[in-house]
Parts: sequence; C-alpha cells; structure tokens
Amino acid sequence: MKGVWTLTLDTATPYLSLGLFRGEEGLGRVVRVERRHEEVLFGLLEELLAQVGARRQEVQTLVLGEGPGSYTGLRIALAAGLGLAQALGARVFGVSSLLAASWPFLKEGEPLTPLFTARNGLFYGATYTLEGGRPKEVAPPRKLKAQELPREGRLLLDPPPDPRALYELLPFAREGVEPLYL
Repeated sequence: MKGVWTLTLDTATPYLSLGLFRGEEGLGRVVRVERRHEEVLFGLLEELLAQVGARRQEVQTLVLGEGPGSYTGLRIALAAGLGLAQALGARVFGVSSLLAASWPFLKEGEPLTPLFTARNGLFYGATYTLEGGRPKEVAPPRKLKAQELPREGRLLLDPPPDPRALYELLPFAREGVEPLYL
C-alpha cells in the first residue's frame, strides 16, 4: 500500500459531507441531498476513491459527524461508517457536526454559534471559539428557540459540516462515536 487514508463522513444535515484525506492530500465533497444520503453515499465514495487514486483497503481511519441532527440522518453516517470500519479494520473517531461546520470560520477569542434548522421552529446550536488554536466549547449543543439565540458573537445559519474540518479536528476527537440526539 502506498499510504493510509482517512475517510470523513457526516449526514446530520441535508448535506452529505464526504472526504478522503492523507496529510495535505485529499478531496472533500459537500452535496445537498436533503433526505437521500443513502442513495448517493457509496457512489460518491467510489468517485472520491478514484479521484485521489486510493483503494478502499487504504482507508484506516474514519471520522464521523456525531450530530446533532435527525435520527435517520445520523444513523446513515454511523451505520455506513461503522460498517466500513469493521470491514476494513479501521479506527473510528467522532466529532460534533456543529464544530465541523463552524471550524473554517472560528477565530481566536471570538464566539461563533453554528445553527442547524430543526423542526417546529427550533435550532440545534452550540457556541465555540478558538483558544491557542484549539477549539473550545463555550456552550454545549442544545435545542434553541429563535428568542433564545445568543446575543453575543456571530451566528452561522445552516452551514454544512466541512469534510476537511472533520479531518483537521481529528487531533481533538475522541475514539469511538456517540451520536447526539437532541
């Protein structure tokens, strides 16, 4: 094998976020699929493998978005990811989907609250900042009504979880996954 790859996958939102990375190399895709994640996931994975010149057996790490999100949406990434990991003998890590969505926009000492639109006029949100280049959770993931949205810092509405961010957050991830159903 010429090297090992990390597969990143998130299906917590209407977007399918999928990537393959190895060091600075790699490619990520974000596709708005609404509720059709399972229909396009493996086809897109095969395309990515071909584009980066990797074989499935070279994937030795998976980073999965843990939500919050819909029950079915989270299950798709977790079932597919855990199934692949078992078949490949790969290690699995979990990262908050909200953190992965906000990672490209985080700045030192400035709070940022990514929000995913949920049902019944609610939002899933958490507040993050950077401290010394490390992500810091200022407020944990929770359901919020519009009138409960933070008044401090910036808000980010419905950003897709970033596939490269999932990869870059690997040093801060914990092994295993714990889906966040709110």
